[in-house]
Parts: sequence; structure tokens; C-alpha cells
Amino acid sequence: MVAGGRDRTYNGGMSVLLTLAITKTAARLSRVLGRGGGQALPGLMAERLDPHLARKLAAGLPHGVIVVTGTNGKTTTTKLIAAALEAGGERVLTNSTGSNLKRGVTSALIAAADGRGRLGDYTIGLFEVDEASLRQVAPELLPEHIVVLNLFRDQLDRYGELDTTAALIGQGIAATKARLYLNADDPLVASLAKYAAAPELVNYFGVEGLPVAGKTAHQTATDSDRCPVCRTRLVFSRVFYGHIGHYRCPKGHFARPQPSVAITSVEEAGLGGARFTVAVSGKRSEVKFPLPGTYNLYNALAAMSLAHGLGLEQAKVARTLERTEAAFGRVEQVEIEGRTLCLLLIKNPAGFAQVLDTFLIGRKDLKVLFAINDLDADGRDVSWLWDVPLEALETSGPTVLATGVRATDMAVRLHYAGMEARVVEEFEAALAELLQATPQGETAYILPTYTAMLAIRKLLARKAKMQEVWK
Repeated sequence: MVAGGRDRTYNGGMSVLLTLAITKTAARLSRVLGRGGGQALPGLMAERLDPHLARKLAAGLPHGVIVVTGTNGKTTTTKLIAAALEAGGERVLTNSTGSNLKRGVTSALIAAADGRGRLGDYTIGLFEVDEASLRQVAPELLPEHIVVLNLFRDQLDRYGELDTTAALIGQGIAATKARLYLNADDPLVASLAKYAAAPELVNYFGVEGLPVAGKTAHQTATDSDRCPVCRTRLVFSRVFYGHIGHYRCPKGHFARPQPSVAITSVEEAGLGGARFTVAVSGKRSEVKFPLPGTYNLYNALAAMSLAHGLGLEQAKVARTLERTEAAFGRVEQVEIEGRTLCLLLIKNPAGFAQVLDTFLIGRKDLKVLFAINDLDADGRDVSWLWDVPLEALETSGPTVLATGVRATDMAVRLHYAGMEARVVEEFEAALAELLQATPQGETAYILPTYTAMLAIRKLLARKAKMQEVWK
């Protein structure tokens, strides 16, 4: 049983029954029409019919609600936490499709509820929430625990600058009495402690030791290097990637807080994952984590921090992490026609740079497909492609393809990085060309934005055994 749950009383009524009947019918029709199972439609309808439906349904979760937010890593971290909770005996209700606006969270609750609004044997809610949506979701769900991973520039047409995004998250935190789990190595995230209901509710996680910064760390755009108090440029003693590292304000107004859950050393790191030592309130344990990349170390650390706050056994959580599989589209590998295709979601400069650093830089005879869309879920502004250090890629003899709505923009960016990309308009044709260019037994890489990833994954599922996203 998870510590920290509180008495929640179901607050249904005729409006709940009617709204559920209408929205569940809409979801069934959406599935029949092949529109992805209606992962957001029911919630969108509920906003009109009963704006507080999510609050009423979530009241039926005896151990309350956990929320995960931040720019990068929400889906993976949510999956890690869910596995740890389930290993601890919880029945976890989550928005596993990644639909993380208020309507998506409400849709997940609708899908789990029966016709009378009861959530069956679900004991706890765990939802990834879009940064700008936290201020809408938090007052409804009243989460007992909020995890904030990081803050990077992402979809500037939606969020604006990072200070604006941080303020939106702060509004969501302030609407609750939640225990916070904040990334100590991200200055703006660490500064969100001021929104907590009480100082003792704030927990920090961070990295004390990594061998060296990533190969592209010095080239990655720094999104948050100012003191959140006086706006003076921070002094960094260590940088792991982007603006993630150890910092202090030279005027003494702000400094990296000491994390209670920290990676103290990384013994091994590569494409097969990492072996690291983590200290949880001083108690050390070794973790073998199968997901590669520094950014995934932080996802694992966030999950361990939350698990510690819930009172879960540290050794059991470590064993759970060792059995981790990638979330859909995030370092997902697919075997097709004797080749391996590695699907690597990209959506902002920091995340893209980390993918390059972990998987592509230094590889000769590279086979890669960039799939760039600019639909609502991707963000309309693709100017962020110019902030990605593509110049670091090997330019001699690669096969580079570009597809998607903004394939030409990607090709132009690659041209200025010293690579010529062939533009292939249709996803299916681009995949076929990538497979043809990749010898049997070798690996090719697909770097898509979110909606492109969903479309390409659907095509790949026809040729290979893959877990359905919407299950």
C-alpha cells in the first residue's frame, strides 16, 4: 500500500452517469471509425457536459493521484513509476497513450470507469501532464505527489519562454498540498519549491557524478542559465547536458539544493544502458538500467525519488528498473526484414541533441530518416531545428532521408550542416527506401516528431510485432 493517500469520497450523480454514457459511446464510435480509440475525444466532450467529471471520478481512487510533468521524459518516467507501483501491489490507472492535456487525463478516467462512475480495482492514479495544462489538471485531481523533470524550450508557439512555462507549473503546484519531487540539477525546476504548501513537502533528486559531459553538451543551446531570483547569469561547476548540472548564483541568491536521492557514480554507460550507484537518503544501491542516455538516467532517478517518497522498498524499485522496456517511440527497436529500425522521438533542441549524442554521433555510414511534422501536437514552429548541433554528425557516406510535412525544412537545415538529404513525401515510401539502403544485420535510425512517430509506428506495426499504442 502506498503511503500518502487520503480519504476520497465519490461524488457522482445523474450528470456523471449521463456524461459517461455519451462519452463512452463517442469513444466506441471513434474506435470503429479507426481514429485511435478516442484517446482525447471523450475528455473534450466531458469538458462541455460536466467540466468537473475528472474530479468526481478521481475521488474513487483510494490512494490518490500522482502527476508527472516537465518538458522531456514524462512518458518514460510515468512508465517507470507505474512499474514500481505495480510491484508494490498497486493497481495503477494511467494515461499510457501519452495524451496529456486535461482532456486526455479525463479520457483515461472515463475509459477506466464503469457506467456508474466506479473505477473497479484501480487503487491509484498516475498521469503525465503537459506543462501548460498542470494549472488546469491539478485543481481537479488534487494530486498528493507532483514530479517535475526538467524545463527546456519546447513548442514556443504554445508555451512561450521558459519563465512563462515555469509560472504555469507553479500555478498548478500552488493549487494543491502535494509533495514535490524536483530536479535539483535544473535551476528553474529547483526554484519551483517556492510554490509548495510547506518546505517539508519538497524533495530533490540529482546527479552527483557522471564521467564527462556529453559530446554535444558544449554545443547545445542553454535554455535556463539565469538566477531565478536576481537574473544574474549562473556559474556552473559541472554541466551534464544543456543547462542541467551544478550551479550557483555568483551573488549568493540561489544555488543547487542538495538532493536526497542522487546518482553518485556511473560505472558503465553505453547503447545497452547504464550501471550506476544511487544513494537514497544515504543508503546506496547499484542499479542496472537498460535505457541508454544521460536523460534516461534522470528519468530513472525521478522514479526512484518518487518511490522513496511513497515508502516503496528501494531494492525492489531497483529490480523493477532493471526490467524496464522503452515507452512507445522512445528508443524502441523493431526487427524488419533482417534489419533493426531504432525509433527515437524528437521534439525540441535539448532532446534532439541528446539523441544525437547517444545514438548517432561518431557512427560512420549512417542510415537515418528524419520525419518532421508541424501539427498541433508537434508545435507549429520548427525554427528549433536550427538550434540542434547536426554539424557534429559524420558527413562522409551517410544515407539521409527526410519526410513529413516539414521535410524540406529539415533538408535545408541538414544542407547547412554539411549533409544532403533526399526528401521523400510519403512515410511509407520513405520507410521502404530506408530499409532498402540498410544491409541485413545492420541498424537504421528514425527520428520523428510526435505525430510523425505515431504514423510511422502504425506502418511499422503492419510489418512487425509491436504492442499497440492505444491498448
